[in-house]
Amino acid sequence: MKTYGKIDSFKKMNIKVILNDKDVIYEGNVDDAPANIKEMHYVKASLGKVTEIYVYNEHD
Repeated sequence: MKTYGKIDSFKKMNIKVILNDKDVIYEGNVDDAPANIKEMHYVKASLGKVTEIYVYNEHD
């Protein structure tokens, strides 16, 4: 599965990080996200008022 940049590249945006298409692991401003969330590489993103960012476990 191709991954793209890190989540912290979405500066000053409200985001919802979705793990494995089902679990919301973070919701809020990207600048306030914990460091481990900011370092994750995303697979896809749906831009909107709240940008949905999809990440997956590396072993799946």
